[in-house]
Amino acid sequence: MMTLFLFIACAQQTAPDHATVISEHNTTNAQPIHHQEMRVVTTPTGTYEPLGEASSDPRSILLISWDTVRADRLGVYGGRVQTPNLNALAAQGGVWTQAISHFPETALSHWSILTGVPPELHGNVPGTGSSRYSGPTLAEITKTHGYSTGAFIGGVTLTASASGLHRGFDVYDDQWEWQRTDMKRPGLDVVENAINWISSQDGPYFAFVHLFDAHHPYSPPAPYNTMFEANGPRAPDVEAQLALYDGELAYLDQLLGQLLESVDNETVVALTSDHGESFEHGYLYNHRESLWDSTIRVPLLIRGGALSAGSTHTQQVAVTDILPTILEVSGLPNDRKVQGTSLVNGHSQRRVYSTTDPWFGERQLSVRTDTYKGIWRDGNDTLVYDISSDPDELSELEALPQTLIGADNDYEREISAGSSIQRSELPSRHISPHRAQQLEALGYIGER
Repeated sequence: MMTLFLFIACAQQTAPDHATVISEHNTTNAQPIHHQEMRVVTTPTGTYEPLGEASSDPRSILLISWDTVRADRLGVYGGRVQTPNLNALAAQGGVWTQAISHFPETALSHWSILTGVPPELHGNVPGTGSSRYSGPTLAEITKTHGYSTGAFIGGVTLTASASGLHRGFDVYDDQWEWQRTDMKRPGLDVVENAINWISSQDGPYFAFVHLFDAHHPYSPPAPYNTMFEANGPRAPDVEAQLALYDGELAYLDQLLGQLLESVDNETVVALTSDHGESFEHGYLYNHRESLWDSTIRVPLLIRGGALSAGSTHTQQVAVTDILPTILEVSGLPNDRKVQGTSLVNGHSQRRVYSTTDPWFGERQLSVRTDTYKGIWRDGNDTLVYDISSDPDELSELEALPQTLIGADNDYEREISAGSSIQRSELPSRHISPHRAQQLEALGYIGER
């Protein structure tokens, strides 16, 4: 039986009958603050409470999200996909080898990346089309400091009507002609629009570029569609799909080269992913019901400011640490409500919590340390792994280690305490039959 639940995944706005159109959203009415001022800035959805002052010469920012990309397939992390442009970015800044996503779906994970707070504090974004968080996004912060802001969206899951993530952006380029045969906006179109916008800026800017190419179905263009052989240890049909997935990653690296050429050496550049993709554990070509490391360990590379060029950081960090790090290396003050921590001085997260959709089905919660990982499943036994010696999570431990005892309850208390930075509950939004068709094609609705 097929059931459509409004809140199980990310939806998309009406697909136009014409070519790509740039939507302009001026969602922050506050006047820019000068670098010598410190005050609370009111935005349409909450407040920005800067902790300190902005630099008199802040840097432009390019944040790139490779949707659905797991770290271990990439050459810069030891994977088989050669990534010369990613390697070049790594040589200019830092690489974090244990960066963990809090949520294996697109909209809520990106909200955490762009705000520095956990996904559950944003509420049921796919079901309501917006976030309950009362603090600012990275776009709202940069716009408050006089930046131009532009977002260039490659997937149906991050359109303005599906996610509400357009807050603070002057330009939110999220419209294209959707094709069921591929269901993704071509990455080259996204990159070309982003480059054109970047080249037109004459002051500091924040550009957010979201590329959806690695999402299933995997359909890389030639020659990337035949670049890799399907000769690994998995079943032949799984290896065939993995070869196409790896081709998508190689193509993303080629697009990265174009983006890097479009910005100057002073621009802060960060690259990450919202979540990975599963080809193991009997769960294939998806991510939303998995908390294995294949779906929550993501790439993270940042250059700029005080970050040492060519540095590798092996400590565990989280995607909520990205926003405060970008702000620090750009010369902008953080917001008081942010729960992530800047990585400039070698910060690490003792525990990182990740959760599947708590608004639908049986929620799973994982708690990860540098050594151990526990996965709590509603109505099932807890899975425990020593990820330092068993990174593929193949051998379950018999009991929780001391460092994980009570961790699930600690998480619930932290989320409950976060209610003070939430807006009121938001109403559900309507999904048209056309949107339901798109979600079904992407695997977001159906049997569960």
